[in-house]
Amino acid sequence: MSSTGKHPTSSVTASPGAEFRSEGQLAGVRTPVSARLLGMGFRQLVRHGLRGVWVRGELPAGSCIWAANHHSWWDGFVAAAVLGELRRPAALLMDADNLSDYRFLATLGVIPTGRPRQALQSLRSGRVLVIFPEGELRPAGPLGELAPGAQWLARRAPAALAPVAVRVAARGHQYAEALVDIAAPCAPDRLAAELSERLAGLDAAIAGADPREPLPGFTRVVSGRPSWDERIDRWARRIGRR
Repeated sequence: MSSTGKHPTSSVTASPGAEFRSEGQLAGVRTPVSARLLGMGFRQLVRHGLRGVWVRGELPAGSCIWAANHHSWWDGFVAAAVLGELRRPAALLMDADNLSDYRFLATLGVIPTGRPRQALQSLRSGRVLVIFPEGELRPAGPLGELAPGAQWLARRAPAALAPVAVRVAARGHQYAEALVDIAAPCAPDRLAAELSERLAGLDAAIAGADPREPLPGFTRVVSGRPSWDERIDRWARRIGRR
């Protein structure tokens, strides 16, 4: 149901005119101040470590499961940054052994895998539950075998199950970019097929695109660090306007 990599979130992401809509924070769903502050910290980490986060697709309204591949150290932070920008109340599912190393996270909306009732309650309260069903941090490549936890939670809550393909790729700029491709909700027994197809499509889009340009259909949701040459270009334009 979540991964076992040893960092705090390892177990738990444009063309002009493209739309990326948010339903906003759900009425009645309250997020503790400490959790909001942590989310702000995660967004700052992403802004300072990546060139940005680009997203295609949209999450369904209300509670849902963000079921993503886990092929990068950044995946949990990217999910937190995107959901924070969209003002979607969220929770993260983390391997219980891993969470024991970062116990303070349990007070900030991180749920250990051994507490399915708590995960169900999170969904029933209207949150987005982030899960990496491969169960571990894997090398970038095809989707690995999925544990059944995400499907079980989707059926029991019940909640929409959204396959989310994520790639953090060094393309044509100084800093890597996070690309998040959100598929339409699927039936639980279709998760592996839908997520695998979405991930393969994202890899093909990256391979076939101009590395200096945003992927078609993706919108930047979180801004990050510009490349050295982008900063020089900005300065040159400012000087030219004087």
